[in-house]
Amino acid sequence: MSEYIRADKQLFVAAFGITASLLTGITLGLIEVYSGFAIYSWMFWFVIPVGAFLSGFGAASGYYAGAMLFHQKPVGGVLLNMLSASISAFLIIHYIPYFMFEIDGIRIKEVISFWIYLDIDIKNTSLSFLRGSASTGELGGFWGYAYAILQLIGFSVGGFAVFAWLSQNPYCDNCSCYLKKTGKQERYTSEGEILIEQIKEFASLLDAQQCNDAIRYQAENMGVANSSGHYLKSRIITRTCPGCGINHLDFITAKLSGDDWKDIDGTEIIIFTKEQLNPVGKT
Repeated sequence: MSEYIRADKQLFVAAFGITASLLTGITLGLIEVYSGFAIYSWMFWFVIPVGAFLSGFGAASGYYAGAMLFHQKPVGGVLLNMLSASISAFLIIHYIPYFMFEIDGIRIKEVISFWIYLDIDIKNTSLSFLRGSASTGELGGFWGYAYAILQLIGFSVGGFAVFAWLSQNPYCDNCSCYLKKTGKQERYTSEGEILIEQIKEFASLLDAQQCNDAIRYQAENMGVANSSGHYLKSRIITRTCPGCGINHLDFITAKLSGDDWKDIDGTEIIIFTKEQLNPVGKT
């Protein structure tokens, strides 16, 4: 029975993924046909395929939504499907102009095959500089295909990023369910040495299976709720399994770097507990 359920899940997840891939490819293809603007072709410094990455991310997002909805564990098959969805979107985007464009009233698709069209399109690719003030002219065979490969890499990396995002979500192997977030609590401080000692006390409470005491300790002792003027942060996220009800506590500290908070390696503490955790609020 379990094998049937897993196959059933995969079928529904695949339906979500294929739908998102088709919608992404068709939408971007139509935008290019009617506006001449190829979103997927955005590049930074001609080597970083940002547009392709975002397009691949969007194409694979259906698998993320389906996996979360039907609790499909992020395994190799899901990654392969996400990558396939992203690369398929690349082909669909190019197929839409091939299907719709006409020359002297004759559809291109009635004259040449899609693969011949794609070869011509790649070889005739030209890149415009900022605001279109200058152009590279046709890239030709070598550079045209090099550019196309960069785009394919961008699409693939977008799909892989969705898989990595999915993999970060805690999963209950016993129930084959993703855990549901029940609360989040953050505290800010600039007292690094004191924070180290407080983390030890926090960890000792968890070791003693006093999880709710640890949550209260972090709220009352490990800083303030307002981040203004502080460069260190401790964070607790609590989750629960909708199947068996087991609870999950995730603690980590971070340091302010510029405008972003960077997690501090070696400070994460993750536990599963049968103790009912009191949900913490965004404070």
